[in-house]
Amino acid sequence: MPKIVTGGNMPQINSEATQTNAVHQEQQPTEPQTDTEQVLQPEQRQHVNVNPAQIQTPQIINNKVPVVVFVGPPSSGKSMILVRLAKYLRDEGYTIETDPTFLNTDDYQQDCQEFNDKLNTNIALKGSVKFLLVNVYKDGQEVAKLLEAPGEDFYTTDPMKIKAGKNDMVEPYLSTIITSNNRKSYVVLLDLDSEISFRRDSRHRDSYQQRFLKYFYPNIDKNKDRIILLYNKIDMTMFGNINCCDNIKGARDDAKLYYKQWFSSMKVSSFGGFISSENFVFKTFCTGVFSPQTDGFGEKYQTYNIANNIFPKELWKEITRKF
Repeated sequence: MPKIVTGGNMPQINSEATQTNAVHQEQQPTEPQTDTEQVLQPEQRQHVNVNPAQIQTPQIINNKVPVVVFVGPPSSGKSMILVRLAKYLRDEGYTIETDPTFLNTDDYQQDCQEFNDKLNTNIALKGSVKFLLVNVYKDGQEVAKLLEAPGEDFYTTDPMKIKAGKNDMVEPYLSTIITSNNRKSYVVLLDLDSEISFRRDSRHRDSYQQRFLKYFYPNIDKNKDRIILLYNKIDMTMFGNINCCDNIKGARDDAKLYYKQWFSSMKVSSFGGFISSENFVFKTFCTGVFSPQTDGFGEKYQTYNIANNIFPKELWKEITRKF
């Protein structure tokens, strides 16, 4: 399994000090008596004060359960879509549990705890949540896993990270999940109206499309996996509100105008190439209406009134169509 290893740098030996000590020792007629238990050999000195590396291994152990992968850049709304979907499924009789085996770090355990807490409130999940793997059970049987991963692992707008090649590679854990035997549904967010508006920023919007088509789409199993292009925050457009999308054709045409590469490229051919059809479905979504708040300590947070159940209901129907 892929491993992300972090650790400190090895302390360096001061070569000048070593040479000085050697000369000094040659000038002494006899070696001084020392306590051998306190003397460290050079190879031992190199490892003094080095903490053991912290090994993080994001992994999905059960390769028979379908996985739902939420794809989108930071601030596109992936985390809250997961929360809203989980709330809906719990109300429909499903059991929702975070998966403790996915990642063994303190940060992950804290993110899981925050997710569980937010399921019972109207407080929005913080954008600082990085990893979440949520197991969905029906009548005691696990039916799906919902994966939330850092948005920057799908596409980053950070200039320094772009310069370092972040958008030109796929994290090992994502490669492992994409190529695993699990059936998968990819919920790909059409990010147009987030804080960094891809509606106005054509450069990032085009790069986001190109990255998905180059690094992710070729590894998707076209026969058993499913791609859902999700127009999130539909209530911020003229095509819908928190109750429904009342102009699905208008929403689709709007999305197609901005995401031309995806709508034109993601197709499959049949009958010897004479007929082609789209290899995705188009859906809209609204989590709810958000309101900024400030607590007694000056900390800012958001509450939200959930949107109509029609949004998570229709999304879940598409997610499970091939399960």
